[in-house]
This record gives sequence, structure tokens and C-alpha cells, in this order.
Amino acid sequence: MFFKPIKTKRLTEDIYVVKTIISNFYIYTDGENTLCFDTGYIPIIIKRALKKINITPDSISHIFLTHSDYDHVGGIKLFKNAQVYLSLDEEKMITFKKPRVLLLFNKRIKRKYEMLKDGDITYIGKIKVKSITTPGHTPGSMSYLVNDSILFSGDTLTIRNSKVKPFFWLQNMNTRLQKESIKKLLKIDTIKLICTGHTGYLKI
Repeated sequence: MFFKPIKTKRLTEDIYVVKTIISNFYIYTDGENTLCFDTGYIPIIIKRALKKINITPDSISHIFLTHSDYDHVGGIKLFKNAQVYLSLDEEKMITFKKPRVLLLFNKRIKRKYEMLKDGDITYIGKIKVKSITTPGHTPGSMSYLVNDSILFSGDTLTIRNSKVKPFFWLQNMNTRLQKESIKKLLKIDTIKLICTGHTGYLKI
């Protein structure tokens, strides 16, 4: 019910979606720079999916991670040329300072990465990426607003019956906080497209 990823395809002129079993990640390109928002997991599946859309792992220049759960970061080693970005508040999840649940921890990211704070703006060529902290699913969950109009939300929210809803509460570390994060996102009146980690996308 809560995992309804869409098939690998081209969504718009600039955006591709990649399916890796239960999750989606997204690729944004302006022809000069090609960015990933999350990386999916199971590298062999990612390779097959990328071939369908004629994108090579080496062409990815930057990766923006929404959070550190394995179904969103498991494919990171494929993209050897990419600069990796992660929320400052999420680092505790990959340094064994904060368990995901009970005594279970997310894995370390064995790559150099830069940390981002709420409101940070990163320019990749002409592509503008605004970082928005959206805690709840994990303490450091982060959404990314590209060119003021496209939101990559990871697991901060789901799309159900064409409506924005919180992620399944059993998989959140703090659903109350997640609901506040969703309210924060919905106040942004320039968003035209929302892309989620497990339930497809919504045009606004």
C-alpha cells in the first residue's frame, strides 16, 4: 500500500525516474550537468534501469541524498564521479550515533560528502538546488527544491489519491515532526511538481 514506485521512464524534458524494486530515485539534467536525487539500491538493477533511459553512471556529476536509509543510498558506489551531499542533521545516522530503530543503525557512506543546512542553495552550473530540512522520517531528512519549482521529497511525504500524506508512521522516527515538515513544504507556492521516493509524483 505504501510502496508504489513508478516504472523507470522519462518524466519531463529534464527529469527521469528510476525504479529499484520498492523505491524510486530521480535524475535531473539540463544537458550540461546531470544530478541524482538519491541513488536507489541493488546496483545490478540500477544498471539495467539506467540503460533503458540511456544514462550512464559516469555521467552523474552530483548526488543529493534525502536521507540515509539503504533503499535510497545503496546505489551510491555506482556513481564514481559524483559529488555527494547530505543533510548536516543526518550525519548522526551514518556515524552510529543514532540508531534507525532499537539497536539497528544505517550504514556508513564510504564516500566523501558535503553537508547541507536548511536554506542552503547550491548551484550546479545553471541548476539551482535549495536544501530544505524536513525531519520526521529520519532526524536529518532533507527535501530539495530545484529551480524553485521541482521538489524532490524523498520519504518526507507520500502521494495518495492525488493528495499529499505523511509516510507510514511505523517507518518514521517522528511522525509528528514529519507532519510539521509537510506543512512547511506546502507553504512554498512555487512548486509545480513533487517527486516522492515510493509513491510517484504529483503535478500541482
